[in-house]
Amino acid sequence: MTPIRHVRVLALVAALAAVPTVLCATPVSAVTGPAAADSTYAFAARLDFGDGLRSCSAALVGTDWIAASAHCFTDDASGQVTAGKPEWKTTATIGRTDLTGSAGQVRDVVEVVPRQDRDLVLARLASPVTGITPVAFAKTAPVAGEELTVAGYGRTKDEWAPLKLHTATLTVDSATGTTVAMHGKTAADAVCAGDAGGPIVRQKDGRTELVALGSQSYQGGCFGTDPAQTSTDAVSPRTDNIAGGNTLTAGTVLNAGDSLTSNAARLTLQADGNLVVVSNAGATVWSTKTAGHPGATARFDTGGDLAVVDADGTTVLWESRTTAAGGKAVLQDRGNFVIYNAKGEAQWGAGTSPRHDYTGDGRSDLADWYDYSDGSDEIHAFPATSTGGFANPVHGWKVAPNNYTASNMKRFTGDFNGDGIADVATFYGYATGKVSLITWLGKGDGTFAAPAPSWTTETGWTFSRMTVNSGDFNGDGRDDVAVWYDYADGSDKLWTFLAKPDGGFGSPFSSFLRTSGWTATNMKFVTGDYNGDGRDDLAALYGYATGEVKFFTFPTTPDGGFGEPVTGWNSLTGWEFSRASVYSGDFNGDGRDDLAVWYDYADGHQTVIGFTPGGTDGKIGSRSELWTVAPDNYYRPHMQLVTGDYNGDGRDDLATFYGYDDGSVKTITWTAKADGTLNAPAHSWGAVPGSWTFDRVHMIERYNSPS
Repeated sequence: MTPIRHVRVLALVAALAAVPTVLCATPVSAVTGPAAADSTYAFAARLDFGDGLRSCSAALVGTDWIAASAHCFTDDASGQVTAGKPEWKTTATIGRTDLTGSAGQVRDVVEVVPRQDRDLVLARLASPVTGITPVAFAKTAPVAGEELTVAGYGRTKDEWAPLKLHTATLTVDSATGTTVAMHGKTAADAVCAGDAGGPIVRQKDGRTELVALGSQSYQGGCFGTDPAQTSTDAVSPRTDNIAGGNTLTAGTVLNAGDSLTSNAARLTLQADGNLVVVSNAGATVWSTKTAGHPGATARFDTGGDLAVVDADGTTVLWESRTTAAGGKAVLQDRGNFVIYNAKGEAQWGAGTSPRHDYTGDGRSDLADWYDYSDGSDEIHAFPATSTGGFANPVHGWKVAPNNYTASNMKRFTGDFNGDGIADVATFYGYATGKVSLITWLGKGDGTFAAPAPSWTTETGWTFSRMTVNSGDFNGDGRDDVAVWYDYADGSDKLWTFLAKPDGGFGSPFSSFLRTSGWTATNMKFVTGDYNGDGRDDLAALYGYATGEVKFFTFPTTPDGGFGEPVTGWNSLTGWEFSRASVYSGDFNGDGRDDLAVWYDYADGHQTVIGFTPGGTDGKIGSRSELWTVAPDNYYRPHMQLVTGDYNGDGRDDLATFYGYDDGSVKTITWTAKADGTLNAPAHSWGAVPGSWTFDRVHMIERYNSPS
């Protein structure tokens, strides 16, 4: 049996006559008030540390995040916690008000983000919590005489280890800039050992707000407290004056330790003055590069400009240079940090969203559609590892024979419901002429939900005339679909299908139109944010009959449509269009997507050639070689290439599913260096001859071209 150990850490509140204690305990217990109803305070969580080491309480403040007491995560009397992985294995049980039941959800805590100025950490969960609404941070300070409610799993007046969440009513005495002092409304209302981190809330306008967290108390009336101690006074860290949620509004100031959180990333102003976006992989994928300036603040002003300002309050160290009066800055659930104007139109983006992350770990993964010889079909996900290689495939979804025909599908990937987990979709062309748009939502573990059709048309669209590309074209945090339609009369038109919150798609609208002069089979399309405005654009390599090749960028408009094409790099001679395969990703990590062309030379040698966009129009230029290999090492028809950030370092890499002549298959990755060039190829997962058929594998990308 694990011995019980109580944690007693001296509080730093000199204003009180005696010293209260921090409310961590083993095992956890609850406040002295009544048990909470089953459906009440579902956002409350119990934390268990190590093998019976201690327990605390916490509050769900985002689908992936809880707010808790820093003292629970350390034995250091000062309460200082090291950011990163918790010191001990930590498990959170959320929404289980009765611990003898099975309601709620259980998640491991995988990352801790501490504040330096108060007893508070944000802790990231291993996977999102579904079906439970997080509690919102309060926006107004607690005032003397106000009554608040605390919920926790700590001791009661007569139970050492109660099995239900309990509540108590506290009355506010006073507040400092970081703490609030309170006392129990009655002698029966107290905060006890085990309530550290428990949510202290108010009801306002019909909604619950998180005002503070349980931290320190005299524990008068709690089980095991000296009967002579009758004080119910408590001191708690305020949560109303810290950045919370995922949005900065006009006038918001971030101080050291303030964070925005989302399903896929967090934005934090570090103590050294650097404003960073950190992915679920634990990597800093974007920063203002302002380290070395302790005391700096980040400010989103009323004009819509985000700036990091030095401790002197005037020196601007970095700014977004955006004009977006009445706007906001949002850390999307998919991980991209975007500034919007008052109309909700994206103006600037950090480019920090990992593409096709099917497991929610901050790294891109691979997925394929496998067309079995018996007519059945399956989606596999290949989870990426920290090195950029791939683990054994996950059986993501499978269907019996005679439901789908692979050749009738135009598959693509993206985060269509904006939850930070990648999905798969397809246009399906039926023999009747009907065309349907179908989505398989990712579950976050490499598996997929049942297919859900959305848009369908019985007539009017010819499946073979559609070229499909996905990207977040209106900047709302959900990937959309663009279709280049090649009409029989020689005209061409771009159609946009905007994604809906459920991952389906609305009816299309058209933007770019030409009556002649463009041929879809002469184009190789890719998508990415080439001008840094927070919206994905469309780009294409065009091959002319004269032998000339040329890049075009089609910048998006705020509604998700496309503007006039911008002409970029071209070559009059020396390129064969058919030997060039085009891919898109942010290979140098500067926040803008680049282009990479895998060129299969006639003598058998292979080269990856990079192109970098520039300016506000996303013009493609700046040609450079990223990697090359001598003849007879790779055979291009045996490769299915997909770009993504496979090692989670904030730079996109190149990977391929390779089929060998002997029937074996293997995954190969070229990770990107800081300058955008590629490292030597690294082999990972593979299968022996006879287990996989290369021609039945269809790797899924964001874009596909007819050639």
